[in-house]
Amino acid sequence: MSFNNKIQLKHVLLSTVALSLLGCDANSANNEQVVQSQSNSVVVFEHTEMATPIKTMPQHHFFGRVQGSESYNMALFVDGRIERVLVKEGQIVSAGDVLATLYSPSLALRVKSRESGYESAKAILHQAKIQQKRSSELVKQKLQPSAVLEDAERALKVATQQVNNALAQLEEAKNQQRETQLVAPQAGVIGKLYSRAGDYINAGESIVRFESSETQKVVFSLPERIAISLPKTESVQVSFPNLNMTTIGTVTEKSLPNIGQPALFEVTVSLPNGNYEQLGVTAQLHVPISNDRLYKVSHSALRYDPSNRAYLLSAVDYNKLPVTVIAVEKDGVLLTSDKALLHPLSRVSEIINPLNLAVLEKR
Repeated sequence: MSFNNKIQLKHVLLSTVALSLLGCDANSANNEQVVQSQSNSVVVFEHTEMATPIKTMPQHHFFGRVQGSESYNMALFVDGRIERVLVKEGQIVSAGDVLATLYSPSLALRVKSRESGYESAKAILHQAKIQQKRSSELVKQKLQPSAVLEDAERALKVATQQVNNALAQLEEAKNQQRETQLVAPQAGVIGKLYSRAGDYINAGESIVRFESSETQKVVFSLPERIAISLPKTESVQVSFPNLNMTTIGTVTEKSLPNIGQPALFEVTVSLPNGNYEQLGVTAQLHVPISNDRLYKVSHSALRYDPSNRAYLLSAVDYNKLPVTVIAVEKDGVLLTSDKALLHPLSRVSEIINPLNLAVLEKR
């Protein structure tokens, strides 16, 4: 092939490539703009798109166990051997139910003795009332002197005082006996038994753990950022996966992390309308990742400034729109914005040209 033929072939190839590029430009959509990069091997198309609002905000999930709002260990303030344990773990009890008793035969005998004394005093009082009434009738009929009536009235006063004293002694004995009985202060559930019948316990040693069933709570361990974002009285969603139930709780307490321990805050959530089925089960706290608007955009719409802060570029006025990236998915990026994204966004995609014109011209 002659030198002139080579030159002609080269010009034909250049013309063909130029025409193909012009054809691409003519067939591109109205929202696409062709931009020639510094390197002839890359052709850049600038596109626009609309951010897609996402209604369902992703959530953080934390786990805890349901317990009574009033959960505490119960003990007696006297030493002794446990005579009977009248409850089992997980048993539902009512206010006033006896949970356990200590062996104390002397106190039992004292109560019986005081009960007998009280009954005797009441019998004497009854006879004194009858005698006083009879004497009063006889004096009215002038069948007895008034001195007899005065003696009967004095005897009635003494009998009344004896009944009051006997009753006080009986109550004292019963109070002493109550110190050997562990009684449920309110309706609830026995969470755990620490002692059994026959065990010897010291004063103040725990016998059972009691959990009230009237009100319930869940304690969750949360990272600092999330715990701070949940103020007290905040309403939060709590679910019970194994019971297939969901409810709305209220944040009531937030405790600070222990020094030297992981920076986790213990956040207490009170539950409404507690029931026995929920005690001890796993609860799940749902916290939205953000309270801002959630959108989805393509990967090429997301940009970063020199400080590595994410933003979008408005295709209308080319202003930067700061955003926070929530998650990167295969088909796009989830992000939040404190402002509504209502206008087209600019995005850039690169297409590598298979034919490098600069290299071809050098040949």
